[in-house]
Amino acid sequence: MNLAEVADKDNKTVDYKKLKEIVQVGVRMQDNVIDATPYFLEENEKQALGERRVGLGVMGLADLLIYCEKEYGSEEGNELVDKVFETIATTAYRESVELAKEKGSFPFLIGKTNEETKALREAFINTGFMKKMPEDIRTSILEHGIRNSHLLTVAPTGKCIAPDASNCVA
Repeated sequence: MNLAEVADKDNKTVDYKKLKEIVQVGVRMQDNVIDATPYFLEENEKQALGERRVGLGVMGLADLLIYCEKEYGSEEGNELVDKVFETIATTAYRESVELAKEKGSFPFLIGKTNEETKALREAFINTGFMKKMPEDIRTSILEHGIRNSHLLTVAPTGKCIAPDASNCVA
């Protein structure tokens, strides 16, 4: 998603309602792609359908900061970035729980018995990243599962092509 699209340029703020809507649509769209993908190897299909990984990435962060008149790396800029990415993460996980309510949890989070399913879900919400999620998300996953095992991806944003890599900025 292009973060520059959620900038309210007139007010120099982020349109968080629009951001949440984009994230919700993105999660649902990518989940649908999993089912529409032709898998040529049975092992790939089993893994893809079992985990239902999606990768909701971003671009346009620098533009968003410019439109909001925040300097990259400044305290204000970092606070804005934290709030934007927290909104993306929590919205994506909440939407994936909603999808689990509608279509079922990702299969690798479902055990052969209710006790086994509960144990799998407990283990899932107690992994590093999930421990930091708001309690309502963690509780919802225990109750309903979650449609996608992974939801967020921030891809590399560039490559240095200068002969002397010491001139490149990470």
